Amino acid sequence: MASRGWVPNYHGAWAMIIVPPFVGTILSSFHPHHLLLLAVWWIGYFAFFSTGQWLRSRRKVRYRKPVIVYGTLTCLAGIPLAFLVPELIIWVPVFLPLIIITAWQSIQRKDRSLLNDTVTVVAAGLLTPVAFHLATLLGTVPQGRHGWEAWDWMWLATASITAYFVGTAFYVKTNIRERGNEGFFWLAVGYHAVFATAATVFAFMGVFPILHAVVWWALTARTYAVSTYSAKIGRRVSVKAIGIWEIITTVAVTGSLLM
Repeated sequence: MASRGWVPNYHGAWAMIIVPPFVGTILSSFHPHHLLLLAVWWIGYFAFFSTGQWLRSRRKVRYRKPVIVYGTLTCLAGIPLAFLVPELIIWVPVFLPLIIITAWQSIQRKDRSLLNDTVTVVAAGLLTPVAFHLATLLGTVPQGRHGWEAWDWMWLATASITAYFVGTAFYVKTNIRERGNEGFFWLAVGYHAVFATAATVFAFMGVFPILHAVVWWALTARTYAVSTYSAKIGRRVSVKAIGIWEIITTVAVTGSLLM
């Protein structure tokens, strides 16, 4: 079914569509309308995924049905949400350029490019402020954390979560498509080291929990160690193993951030 454009078949996609809205909801407060937002987002992501496969196939008929089904369901869920909370429509212009970029990448069959991965992650990461915004529109007054105002802290959390998922794209490519590419390897390690350093600075400022910085350094070490080990044994680490560890690191990053 996944090969026909119905369901994403890789672990990272499921983590990306679950974690950001979860974080946004936790940092504000849960409201029943969040369930409708989740329906729009999750079904919309499936529509996005299936549309990408349809465009890459040069719009073959066999890939069209999921686009129609998920597109229709997204509209059916989105219309009542727009009616109940019309202020959320302000986010449409934010997402639109990202959708256009990734659609163009699919048409060009560059859906696995770093640009496309980054755009997809940024779109997913933006569900953190969307979920947070929804709660504030419904009367919730979120409390700040670690001495920061609520909205400021939420944007920092969004940045860290989004940076983590972008880093995951670097990490996966280093071990699969870019395996053996020395330049890309150091780019991936350097990327993680930069954000680990930033997390450490924020931790010493009392903004991030210390454990969150520790997790970032562990991610940096993982990026270096796994690729180095793969080169040493002369074969790549299995996709399954990479996927399992992605789940573990996603839980670690999210849990340490929300402490």
